[in-house]
Amino acid sequence: MSVFRTIAAILVGYVLFASASMMLVGPVMAQQGPMIVVLALIALAVIGLVVGFVAAMIAGSKRLLAGYIVAGLVCLATLANLVMQLGAEPVWYKVATLFVTAPLIVLVCRRQPSV
Repeated sequence: MSVFRTIAAILVGYVLFASASMMLVGPVMAQQGPMIVVLALIALAVIGLVVGFVAAMIAGSKRLLAGYIVAGLVCLATLANLVMQLGAEPVWYKVATLFVTAPLIVLVCRRQPSV
């Protein structure tokens, strides 16, 4: 049962991250200036916190494993996007995803009590 919860936590966490990140890209691409950078960084932080919380709640006792795997998938997808220049997002957005969202996913999973 624990294995299925962990797999579900990983899948739900990554899908939640991908969906929220895609919804955020539109406003980032449409606006310019320092204010959109600040707002995007705050939004990426919130996404990381929510994804970590949801993954930890679903995974139960394996919350840390699920958090590391979801953060790893986020990093791999972002690095692939950065290297292959797949997305239209600015480079700063991709780098911020690596250094803001992924660490917060792990941090929340470490701090979340077991269910």
